Amino acid sequence: MKRKYQELLAVLIILFIYLGIFLKPSLIIESGISSINLFKNKLFPSIFPFFVLASLLLELGLADKISHKLDFIFKRLFHIEGNSAFIILVSIISGFPSGSKYIAIAYKEKCIDKNTANYLLTFTHFANPLFVLGTCGLILNDLSLAYKILIIQILANIILGIILRPKKIISSKRNYKNHNSSFLEALPKSINDAIKLLLFMLGSITFFMFLSKLITSFLSLNAFFETFITGILDMTSGISLVSTLNISNYLNGLIILSFITFGSFSVHLQVLNNIKEEDLEYKYFFIGRIIETAIALLLYILI
Repeated sequence: MKRKYQELLAVLIILFIYLGIFLKPSLIIESGISSINLFKNKLFPSIFPFFVLASLLLELGLADKISHKLDFIFKRLFHIEGNSAFIILVSIISGFPSGSKYIAIAYKEKCIDKNTANYLLTFTHFANPLFVLGTCGLILNDLSLAYKILIIQILANIILGIILRPKKIISSKRNYKNHNSSFLEALPKSINDAIKLLLFMLGSITFFMFLSKLITSFLSLNAFFETFITGILDMTSGISLVSTLNISNYLNGLIILSFITFGSFSVHLQVLNNIKEEDLEYKYFFIGRIIETAIALLLYILI
């Protein structure tokens, strides 16, 4: 029955997009150009360097060394040790969806077990710092508020990880594969891996921008509901519309924080793409985003 409903929803979405292509072709072209510009000007510059650096650490065999150095901290906080530390660190530095990517790699290489992988999916949804401070700070025209959003989002994930942590400390199964690549061998592979991940990100952003533009144009929504629907479907597009709202900067920050913590369906699709070949459960990521959003919004109001 569940499969039947999924197929029905897919057919309805496809028919809706086809209808939009025939009735509003200029809107489709405009949204495609907008998504490329958004990706080119805001996402690619802030995310690409971090994805390359994270991949380099793995290819050069530094992941194990970093994990062991941070083992003491993460063992106390999250009751996990070894290889999980590298995943958490890379998630904080690079931003989503890198967490799900490296969770899938560690699970595939049998460095972590399934329970640990599913647990890590719940709270390794950290926003890219450069995106929050650069793009969001520019939209809000308030760097201090952007710092507040970044810190709250990190704290919300850490609190979530502590709340859901295993009762007993889980040991890593084994170390990451010893790549032992030279820098000149590792760099091209790291760039290729980053480009592959970013291209899928561009595709998911473009698709959900198509969908959001069609929905908001057919329903003739006001600026607030247009921003809300767009942000739920694609986080980056929704954040770019926040500046058009005639509300206080405090509420603008609240809306941006909610988009970042939930991640939007576009980000959820990127995570699904990263874990699709492994026996990992998406529901842990989805539940994590709901709880994280609630924690983050509460912290935002209290701080």
